[in-house]
Amino acid sequence: MNDFLDRVANILETPAVTEDLEFRSVRGWGSMMGFALFIMLEDEYGVKLTPEQFRELKTVSDLMRIAGRAS
Repeated sequence: MNDFLDRVANILETPAVTEDLEFRSVRGWGSMMGFALFIMLEDEYGVKLTPEQFRELKTVSDLMRIAGRAS
């Protein structure tokens, strides 16, 4: 599994994620997970988003695309 997917899986507290996963549907989803993803994108991948832009992202593939990690 690639490093990006590993990082997302760790934040979502799940063993593995796929690109088509709608990350907000993960059991236990909450604002802290969302904030952690938001900060990961900014700190580790240099992505600057507004909260409104982040809310438009739906799938792990969307996260990968915005981070420049799309396969």
